Amino acid sequence: MNQVQSAALMLAGVTLAFVALVFAIWWLRRPRTVPAAPRAPRAPGESRMPKLSRKAKVAVEPVEISPSRLARVSGKAPLEPQAETDYDYRQVPAPDGEAEAVEATLEALASEVEDAAHRIESAEVEAVTLRLVPQIPLRDAISTNSWVGGRPRLPDGMAWPQIDGEPADFLAQIDCASLPPALWDGLGPRDGALAFFIHRRGYHMQVLHLRDTDVAVPPPLALDDPDGWFGPHGGLRFGDLEPFAVRAFPEWPVDLVAVGPGDADPRVEGDPNEIGAMLYNRSYDIADPAFHPFDWGSMTAMIAILEMRLDRLTTEAPPPPGASAEEIVALEQRAEINRDARARAQEIIAIVHESAAKEAFSVSDASAVMAALHAIHWAKAVHRIDPETGAEVHDTITLPLTTHRADADLWVHDYQTILFDRAKHAWCANPDSLSAPMRAFYEPYWRDLAGREMAAIGHEPFRYVHDYDEDRDAVLLELPTSGLMSRMFGDCDNLVVTIDKADLAVGDFTKLRVQVSN
Repeated sequence: MNQVQSAALMLAGVTLAFVALVFAIWWLRRPRTVPAAPRAPRAPGESRMPKLSRKAKVAVEPVEISPSRLARVSGKAPLEPQAETDYDYRQVPAPDGEAEAVEATLEALASEVEDAAHRIESAEVEAVTLRLVPQIPLRDAISTNSWVGGRPRLPDGMAWPQIDGEPADFLAQIDCASLPPALWDGLGPRDGALAFFIHRRGYHMQVLHLRDTDVAVPPPLALDDPDGWFGPHGGLRFGDLEPFAVRAFPEWPVDLVAVGPGDADPRVEGDPNEIGAMLYNRSYDIADPAFHPFDWGSMTAMIAILEMRLDRLTTEAPPPPGASAEEIVALEQRAEINRDARARAQEIIAIVHESAAKEAFSVSDASAVMAALHAIHWAKAVHRIDPETGAEVHDTITLPLTTHRADADLWVHDYQTILFDRAKHAWCANPDSLSAPMRAFYEPYWRDLAGREMAAIGHEPFRYVHDYDEDRDAVLLELPTSGLMSRMFGDCDNLVVTIDKADLAVGDFTKLRVQVSN
């Protein structure tokens, strides 16, 4: 017997109880015949009239009297005929509030049955989906059972999964015991874990249902495949910043958050690149402790970027044809400032290289380096339109070497992009490796980015995929391109893994459909 049949039987039972209660009330209130008093015995010689039948009635001819005639007799105005209305039994008061109590009881029982039926109907109709919400800030890593990237937990002695004869790329591991009962219409496992692996360069996948997940196994190979899925935030996959990227997938614990119709969705629609653009378009200074290097790796990367970008400084001042005397003077002043900035920056670069080879990293030394760089100024010509005259105006701005402006981007934003990448890997391994100012800046930044790059399970795909039937398929995982997770699918699209519901019901994960959404 299913839940709908149970609800129907419950409603039928309440109806029968209602009929029985109404019958009991009627029985108690029905008119009763008063028994006649006993007749006195007949006295000697007494005679009585014969008993007449009570059924015999004298026929009375009805007499109709018009309202106007009644008015003449009584001397009152005739009454207006009352409009016909439907009889409402609720207008008749019951003695001692008995009817009201009965009605309230019945209404409460009916409401309870309706609520039960609604819950049953909702459980069958309303879909429950999951969002994989990155933990920011991190909680207890020991009790984390679901995560994206990093290392899978495999049974002891199990070999690393292979696809087409080569080690596969690990994507995510999901704790089945944490899946809500209504997910996938109740299909699929609710014990152990699902581990997702993908071919290093193609759309072939393995999904393993693991029951022993105690051993964390690191990937057996480096992520050095140029055609693989590696794609860190900020364009570190391409250009001259590519050698500075940490070639790994951070292990990011996630919470499985159930979302039903009408529930608040932690996932945010929007382009994740907008967050980086907002930072680029505003002015900031890396002399702020939030942007200081936190180890020798981030320090030497910063110095290397600075050394590469010093060539962008204008240190020569050849005047363009037709330049005025005032413009020639401004050119020479900017060149002089920049020559001095280059010389002083190269001195600091040499000191950092020497210290990195001999000394342990020190936070105080990093602060001293940032203060020294902040004391160096460089100059740049900027062009603007005068709002009053509409004429183009040429100005010279002078900035500390540690300051970024959208119209004066020398090297600072490139360093911040590298720092973002290195900081997230260090934070995932140990949040305490970053200073409090760094965490105060980056954690909200990462949280906003995670909302736009959030993975999901059991939903209708967020974007169009060619081969998907909502009646036939269940979504095992949708994993968007994510700079936070260092993943890139297609042209910044979403990886969608679906399975036939019939296969999911029997736990057969060998026939998967792996697509990239448009």
